[in-house]
Amino acid sequence: MSSTPVLDALPLHRQLDLLARPNQGREALEAQLAARMAAYGASCARPPEQRGHLPTLAILGGDGLWHLQLGTVMICSGRYRPKPAPLSSALEPLDGTIRHEPWFASRDARPVWDVRLTSDHQHPQHVPPGLRCPVRSEDGDWDPYRSPVRSNWKSRKRSRYIDAAGRMCHACGESLGIDLEYDRYTEHIRGVLCQYCSGAVYECPHPDGCYRADYLNHPPAGHLRERYYTGGNRNDRPRPRGGSGVAGRTASLVTQPRARLRAGDAGLAAPSDDLARRGTTHGG
Repeated sequence: MSSTPVLDALPLHRQLDLLARPNQGREALEAQLAARMAAYGASCARPPEQRGHLPTLAILGGDGLWHLQLGTVMICSGRYRPKPAPLSSALEPLDGTIRHEPWFASRDARPVWDVRLTSDHQHPQHVPPGLRCPVRSEDGDWDPYRSPVRSNWKSRKRSRYIDAAGRMCHACGESLGIDLEYDRYTEHIRGVLCQYCSGAVYECPHPDGCYRADYLNHPPAGHLRERYYTGGNRNDRPRPRGGSGVAGRTASLVTQPRARLRAGDAGLAAPSDDLARRGTTHGG
């Protein structure tokens, strides 16, 4: 193994990202990276399951909830298996009755209920989370919800990155992209990752030659440079500009992200809580 410290071998932007994360200092971080390099070998391990390429369909049940068909099975059915056989053609909606046997229930007190499937079906991304069958809904097989009317800031940004680089994980490309992942130093979103990659992609110790390193070095949708909100005002709609007086400057400060306020402003001090709350000016 090279005597060059692992951290120093990484591209500068990745070094800054790692150092901006909670850690116990540069020496501890260097030791962690060296240990990962020894454990991972030449490349990080691929995800254990590759289900993202299977066709999916949401089918309305008689219980008023939408149930997910993955390949040839319903994921909430007692007949579901973690690795259904992949299909090469479009799905034919299943019909009949499915028996729910939630995986989290104990064998002695397992709740079982039957649901009759209807003929109504649609793409899973159009089903709001509250209308999805809760059984195995957190396994990462449901597409992120994309509201045709309105959504929160995270959903809007996730949709932009999916439109730019696809619905599959932007790192491994083998499961659905669910979570926004961002650089902790620049606070710019890098991509949309699956559940397996999102919590560990930054731990990659390889400078290159690894699928995670390739993502971190050249995110496929990184050119969007959308900022991930880490605090303060999370509304990304345009805000009215303040005037030239103290009240205007106070309003401008109040709408700044908290990170900016913590860092300080070159020309203005942060307003007091009372002034920020009431928006008052100094009396004449």
